[in-house]
Amino acid sequence: MRETTTPGLRLRTRRLVTEALADTALELFDASGFDQVTVADIARAAGISQRSFFRYFGNKEDVVFGDRVPSAEEVRDELCRHLDGQPAWDALRATFVTAAGQMDAEAGRWKRATRVICHTPALRARYLEKHLAWTGLLVPEIAERLEPGGPDARLKARTMVGAALACFDVALERWSDDGEDRTLAALVGEVFGFVRIPRAPSGT
Repeated sequence: MRETTTPGLRLRTRRLVTEALADTALELFDASGFDQVTVADIARAAGISQRSFFRYFGNKEDVVFGDRVPSAEEVRDELCRHLDGQPAWDALRATFVTAAGQMDAEAGRWKRATRVICHTPALRARYLEKHLAWTGLLVPEIAERLEPGGPDARLKARTMVGAALACFDVALERWSDDGEDRTLAALVGEVFGFVRIPRAPSGT
């Protein structure tokens, strides 16, 4: 009787191979620089062919980002969870602390990826594109809670979201330093605390 592999097992196996290949590539990028490492270098270090590499990743950039960075929809949904019963700034803080906690669970991989992104202009630009996508979905949610229909609601919301993303990036870059022993969630919470957002007057 011919043995068969269940779809679930195939998916788990593919996931494990993808993660192992990404770890190998990130170590090379972190040590030598993203632009200096070729697909051939990654394949050689992983003990696979270049053709096999492209079964798992479309290009080198996909190795760094993959499905690690949350989608705009995922970030928006997390924000909406916290907006119920919390001021907008506190909800943004809670949203990014939650994201940071998830990254803490894979600290080594995320720290390497962050360092590679920070030191590679092309990757930094792609990361900023993610920020723009997040902003596009977060701003309307915040504006609706601040002053529905107010003339400055969107301006205030965009300012708050921009400040939140800046806080997250400051914490992320500090955390990616191997000498930093605090969790990313702790750093994000601390950096958000440096910013003071005036409370809206009651009745608005």
